[in-house]
This record gives sequence, C-alpha cells and structure tokens, in this order.
Amino acid sequence: MKQKSFIAVITLVSLDKTCYLSDKNHIESIIKKYNVKVIKTNKLSKYVIDIFFMIDQKTFKNLKLNLKLFLFKGSDVCIQESRFRKKKVIACDMDKTVIKVETIDLIGEKILKNNAISDITKKAMSGEIFYSNSIMQRTKILKGLSVKKIKEIAKYIKLTKDVDIVIKTMNKNNTHTMLISGGYEIFANIIGKKIGFKEIISNKPYDRNGILNGQLKGTIIDGKEKLNYLKKRVTLLKVKKVESMAIGDGQNDIEMIRYAGLGIAWKGFPKVRETADALANHDFKSILYFQGYNDEDIITNL
Repeated sequence: MKQKSFIAVITLVSLDKTCYLSDKNHIESIIKKYNVKVIKTNKLSKYVIDIFFMIDQKTFKNLKLNLKLFLFKGSDVCIQESRFRKKKVIACDMDKTVIKVETIDLIGEKILKNNAISDITKKAMSGEIFYSNSIMQRTKILKGLSVKKIKEIAKYIKLTKDVDIVIKTMNKNNTHTMLISGGYEIFANIIGKKIGFKEIISNKPYDRNGILNGQLKGTIIDGKEKLNYLKKRVTLLKVKKVESMAIGDGQNDIEMIRYAGLGIAWKGFPKVRETADALANHDFKSILYFQGYNDEDIITNL
C-alpha cells in the first residue's frame, strides 16, 4: 500500500558563506538521491534557508538518518514535518546548554580547588553512572560550604551566546519557556531570571543557617523528573506533544529530548546526539530558525 505523503522541511543554519554553499549543495544532492521533489525554499537569514518538500514516512526516516550521520562542520541542520513548527513549550537544560560551564564543577574549581566533583560529573553526563547517584555524591562533597560563598562565584558563569535572544523571542510569541536543571537552585534562579525563563526547576541543596549539610530537599531532578515536569506542563497548557521542544547535552536530558515534539542535542554527548531529532553545535539561534522564525521575528534589542 502506498504511504501517505506530507510536507517536510529541512532548515540549514550556516556560520558563513563557504559552509552555507557547501552544505546546501550536500543537502540538495541527498534530496535528489531520494527522488524527493522540492516545493519551495525560503531564506530566513543571510546563511539560513528552509527547503520544503513532499515525502512519505519511510523516506523521511531514511533521509533524517542520513542527515544526522553527516558531519556538518559549520552548519546546524534540522529535518521535520512542517506542521506545528512553532513550539508552545520549550524545556532547556542549564549546564553546558544555556550556560558554558557545569556549575557544580565550578564550585569544585573555585572553592574546593580540586577535580573530585568534575570527575563525577563527566561520568554522569556520559551515562557511565546514574545521575541521581552522582548528584547525591557531589552534594555530600559540598557539606560545610557557605551558600553565600557559592553565590559569589556566579560572576564566573558565562551565558551561551544568544540564549537570551532565543528565550525572549519565544516569550514574546507566547511560548512557555522552562529551565529544567539537574544543578542547584543557588545558580538556576540567578541564571533563569537573567535569561528570562518563565519557569525554573532545579535541585535544592539543604542548608542550616546558610551552611550546606550535604543533602538535597525533595525529589531529585534527574532525567525522569525533567521528563515529568515537561509532560505536566504540556498537559496543563493543553497543547499537543508535537508542540513541545527540549534542548540539552547530557545523559539526564535524553528522556525529555526523546519525548518532545522536537528534541535537540546542543553540543551533546554521543548518546544524546543519537536520541535527538536534530543536532545544534554552532548557533543557539538555530533553535529559532528550526521553528521558522526569520531575522525580522527575532528580538535583538534586549
């Protein structure tokens, strides 16, 4: 039986003219290989283009895999069904996604002056150990530290380029923006408010008189809980699952990335890249372009 066709779109986001021309040619050659007919193209920015085409589900899956396996050295690429592109809920990881560092590792580096915490973090993010175990181990190491002293090192945290532009643009377009972090609220609240997230969820270290006691309050925000929070928000807002998006880099992001209508690995670990619908390694604004936003839609006067 002949499969039903639908309209799909490939979005190419390139860093420069050389990457744009080279990767556009590569995409066009793949499309030709699968005998897919292009309906139209639409420029979203100088080196960003949407390519629309009709395709059946089997060919779509093969084309998607082909694009994911190709190493685009200066471009971010996404293929998806054209319906429901603009998302109504977005869930973002914090460490190494919306910011450039692992905040718990930063405590080890700046205050404890050792690598004990970062060694555990690497194992957790690559999936060598369970995240829930890793966060408990790392929290125990912080026993006796001052909350005030930890907050002081927030000045060393650098935001990922253009993350504030992405979140504020989506806020303006009535998207529910969520920061769901396996890190500590000590940093998540500062970072989340600075960027402009509407909802901030993170782990809560227990302190007595401003001194950490090595334990966490409430439920641990691991991969399962990140997924639960995203699912709850989708249900509460009465939106379709396909209208949700999740972005992250580590093992504890895989479940929400797999669930979301569009799951994006931002400079992700291998297992995360394998799970994600799209890979973004070069431009955080790709998150907007993948949804069909053009430069005129994007808020730049922050």
